[in-house]
This record gives sequence, C-alpha cells and structure tokens, in this order.
Amino acid sequence: MTKLKRSLYILEFMIGFAPSLLILTLGVIFSPAILIGLFAGHSSSILFAFLVAGGLLGFWGAISLLVLTLHPEQENTKPKRLKIYVVLGVLSSAVASYSVGGTTSYLLPFIIAPLFVTLHLVFVQRNYLGGSTANKSLKQDK
Repeated sequence: MTKLKRSLYILEFMIGFAPSLLILTLGVIFSPAILIGLFAGHSSSILFAFLVAGGLLGFWGAISLLVLTLHPEQENTKPKRLKIYVVLGVLSSAVASYSVGGTTSYLLPFIIAPLFVTLHLVFVQRNYLGGSTANKSLKQDK
C-alpha cells in the first residue's frame, strides 16, 4: 500500500470519527455520574451506560479495522471478536444518531459519519471478517 493511500485512510478515519469521539469522551468523563444513576435506579442511565460501553468497544473495533487495513500482515483482533465490537459500535452510533436526528438535524451528518467510515473499513476487510486467510502471511518451510 502506498503512503498516499495510507494517509487517505488515516485522514478518512480522523475526519469521520472526530465528532463522535468528542461525544464519547464526554460520556467517559461523565461515566461516574452514569454509574451513580445506575445504582440509584434511574432507568435512563442504562441507556447511557450502554452507549458509552458500546461506543468504546466499537471505537476499539474501528481502530482494529484501520490497523488491519494499513498493516494486513500483523496479528490483530480475531474476526469473531471484531464483529462483536463493530456491531456494538454500530448499535451505539445508530441510537445516538436517532437521538440527535430527533433534536437537531444539522448535526446528523457529523454523527452518522462513523457509520460510513466503519462500513467502508468493513468492506475493505470483508475477507478477514469472513474468516478468509487472505490477510495472514504463510509460513514457509526453512
């Protein structure tokens, strides 16, 4: 892969995930309040806890997809686990997109951008996620 192509993948990832990462950072900062709300019995805290936990796992999955795209020869997250991470991240992002879309529609493109970036990375790594050995280097007999 050329340096230009790698740079474009990184730029796409940064632009696509920057706004959602800021929102996720706020969720992590306020996670003690979410935990207190969970123990106090507030039902809305369950949703916020899911969004933060799913967002963190989804972001980890997206980073793994990016690293797998940039360096396919390196060991990475196993495909089954990576699928779970991506699905949790997509669910969290979809719920957040639905919530934001109902209040302010001008922010919606920034919130759904990670969905499109993830979709692109999943498409690029469809062989790996499908269990193919295309990304694995073959060991040669010495």
